[in-house]
Amino acid sequence: MIGHAYLKAAHQINKLRFRPAMLAKIASGYFNTLVLRKTVLRVVDISINTACQSKCNYCYAESFKQSGAQLMTVKEIGEMWRQATAMGAFSALVLGGEPTLRQDFLDIISTLEPKKNLVTFTTNGISLTEEIVRELKRLGVFLVNISIDSTDPALNDRRRGYLGHFEAALKAVELCRKYGLDVCVPVVTSKSHLQETMKMIEFGKKHGFTVTMNLLSLQGRAKKERADQFDAEFWEALCELYAKNPGLRADFDLNFTMKVQCPAGYERVHIAPFGDVTGCSLQSVSFGNIREEPLADIVARMREFKHFKKRSSRCLIAMDDEYIEDYQMIASEQPVTPYPVTKIEALRQADGPKE
Repeated sequence: MIGHAYLKAAHQINKLRFRPAMLAKIASGYFNTLVLRKTVLRVVDISINTACQSKCNYCYAESFKQSGAQLMTVKEIGEMWRQATAMGAFSALVLGGEPTLRQDFLDIISTLEPKKNLVTFTTNGISLTEEIVRELKRLGVFLVNISIDSTDPALNDRRRGYLGHFEAALKAVELCRKYGLDVCVPVVTSKSHLQETMKMIEFGKKHGFTVTMNLLSLQGRAKKERADQFDAEFWEALCELYAKNPGLRADFDLNFTMKVQCPAGYERVHIAPFGDVTGCSLQSVSFGNIREEPLADIVARMREFKHFKKRSSRCLIAMDDEYIEDYQMIASEQPVTPYPVTKIEALRQADGPKE
């Protein structure tokens, strides 16, 4: 697996070869991790809203909604990012909802300094206009994630809950190409959708975009889909697929440790729309809020959490039965998520030990 990790890292770093300052940050991350044995923050996912035109079957952002609460401001996001970069972070992924629906979306992108860092965002493509793409190019963004789930337009639109999504997404792909922006297509997959995902990978090769595979999480509209999550057999097939396709991307296969392992809480964290900090955007468990304490203090606490500390070789939210049953499933049943880890543990203690 380590050999494959080097191939994967080389493929990704090649995309950044014209940005020496960013390459220096990446090299520093590897040096600190592999030589000095220090843990370095690498990526921050930032969910900036919950609004969206689509009604995806598996939407996790649905559970982020908080009536009357104020979304993180541009200033708050900028301050959080300054703290994150001081901890080593150089990559920011902006998420929603649909992030382009925020009127200050481009201001948020700008405050993350895309000419100095790897800044991208995930969009359904529906509201991605030429004006936005032109400004993204000017700001220094060079990669856009445009979500598509199937090569079959009708199936894709049903899963995405928006008639015409497939066509809109492909138009967005061409618009990004027009301005020289790379495109990556995130695909949500599970047992029942794996074969269709394989088709998407080949579709991407033919049409010049890379694919990221995201595993189904028990959150939001998919919180009852436990039976459709990956098992050991599917995980082995997935790892083999990644090994054969260096351009195929995942959250767990490009760590500074050069190992296939869940980066949650160590190299990667997620900031939910109202400031709660989780291990990744697909996890429902909160470890603190940036509006209440420094990010470094929250991350230090996360790195002591037993499930993050073990650096699982599998995706926690899709494959770790203990984490899913003891934390993710309890959190997903709450009216609003992310749900504080301390409250989950209190609920578990109140229920008593399992038989």
